[in-house]
Amino acid sequence: MNIGERIKKIRKERGMSAEEVAEKLGVSISTLYRYENSSISKIPVTVIDKLCEILGTTAKSLMGNDLSPSTEDLPDAFANAAEAMAFILKMPVLAAYGGYDINSMDEDTIIQFANEILEQLKLVSYKYQLRREKGEF
Repeated sequence: MNIGERIKKIRKERGMSAEEVAEKLGVSISTLYRYENSSISKIPVTVIDKLCEILGTTAKSLMGNDLSPSTEDLPDAFANAAEAMAFILKMPVLAAYGGYDINSMDEDTIIQFANEILEQLKLVSYKYQLRREKGEF
């Protein structure tokens, strides 16, 4: 999805008309439509900032760089090998450390392996959450 598509998507999610956004932005409706269909690809930073304010979003999100982690995609534990395998394969850093051969593991071992990784990630995240709450950084 490009920036124009994200502008349009967020505008519609907020229930805002193109006319309303164009007026608040101080541009013609045709200019807003050109932003949304990407015929204007170099949107000035001042326009991006104002769009973010109007749409109630961040520039990072509008640009498609919002890589904020989401726990919605992670289960508390993996129950089947397909989900566990997908999780493992999405973490290329695991391959860098090696020590395992996913192709030689049976389904139960794959599930156990993915669940152990998930638990370690939760523990490390919790540790740093506590440190942040204590004001250590």
